[in-house]
Amino acid sequence: MLIGLSPAHLQPGQTVDGWRVMKPLGAGSFGAVYLVEKEGHRFALKMAMHRASSGDAEQTDARLLREMICLSQVSGHPNVVKVHAHGRWQHPTQGWLYVVLDYVEGYTLGEWVEKTHPTAHEVARVFGKLAGALAHLHSRGVFHRDLKLGNILVRASDGEPFVLDFSVGDYTLAPELTDTPLPPGTRRYRSPEAARFLREHGHEHDARYEFKATDDVYALGVCLYDVLTNPQPESEAPRTLVGAQWPPPAPHAVNSRVPDSLSAAAMHFIDRQPEKRAPTAEVMRRELEALLSEEGEAWAVPLHVPRPHLPLASEAPHNDVPQEEALVPVSKQSRGRRVAGAVAVLALSVASLAGYMALRPTPNAERPSAPLAASTVRDAGPSASLPPTVPPS
Repeated sequence: MLIGLSPAHLQPGQTVDGWRVMKPLGAGSFGAVYLVEKEGHRFALKMAMHRASSGDAEQTDARLLREMICLSQVSGHPNVVKVHAHGRWQHPTQGWLYVVLDYVEGYTLGEWVEKTHPTAHEVARVFGKLAGALAHLHSRGVFHRDLKLGNILVRASDGEPFVLDFSVGDYTLAPELTDTPLPPGTRRYRSPEAARFLREHGHEHDARYEFKATDDVYALGVCLYDVLTNPQPESEAPRTLVGAQWPPPAPHAVNSRVPDSLSAAAMHFIDRQPEKRAPTAEVMRRELEALLSEEGEAWAVPLHVPRPHLPLASEAPHNDVPQEEALVPVSKQSRGRRVAGAVAVLALSVASLAGYMALRPTPNAERPSAPLAASTVRDAGPSASLPPTVPPS
């Protein structure tokens, strides 16, 4: 038995249950991702870095199982990729858990803005589709809980968006994997009500925030705000302004190329009060799709004046504690190094609950956990974050 071999060091030509490794796509503390081939077709293979029985304090095996269950509830949606296989490598019960997915080349949402210079019409179309996918998740009892620029992919060939990385996701009757008031996530995209809960109940050992649809709506709204206000959301290191005035300036006030109606929609989605925010992702979808009928030059020109290409910055870990900081337009100060242009859609799904039961981790695997790998080929470790920007309550 060879289960001591680490999945982080597979070489081209090696096989994982018949899937031939072509090259690594990314690796981190929590997982590894490879481009694999079978019968002339290419796929993305994602493998948990730790086994259920390995004593892994981060519980990456349990996180990947949860991700699979979340996506089993939403399989078949056009903005969720198909899962072709799953199993345990090198041993049927003690090996490393893996899933095999469609491989789709494209950009993270931030890279899409930087590389393709979309128009307001194109942005409204993409976010309308994302809101539709989110509405589908919610109708099936699934919450994403970590929507951000790095967890959304736009396919290069046709501009079709995909929601990625459900390792922090939740579904109805899911077992608890964390022992903190808030689930792992990215502070910039935390809702004001989540920040308020942490301030008021963070000292209570058994306090758990009840995540709602409006939390996901807020996070997607922050993504829209960043796309509208920042020409290089992927590569620039934003400045954190603690105690800055809320609400932030409207997108049109930051970027005059943003049509007024699209600017107003973005502000509606990030309203500080959840009862004034779009109440559901379906309402968000309808509001965005209604904007597609608007005409005029403002909708047909790039939202940002194209600038000379600048290198992309590497992403930073995101599993930190949310703080109450205001959402502000990102600064234009720091540049990082170039990152690979091709990314794989690594959203996960399984066909049946039977598959889950077969792969269910031991009781030790349901301890508190940090999120599994981000679903991009650039880093199979924790997802990246923009700076913390939760509004004060």
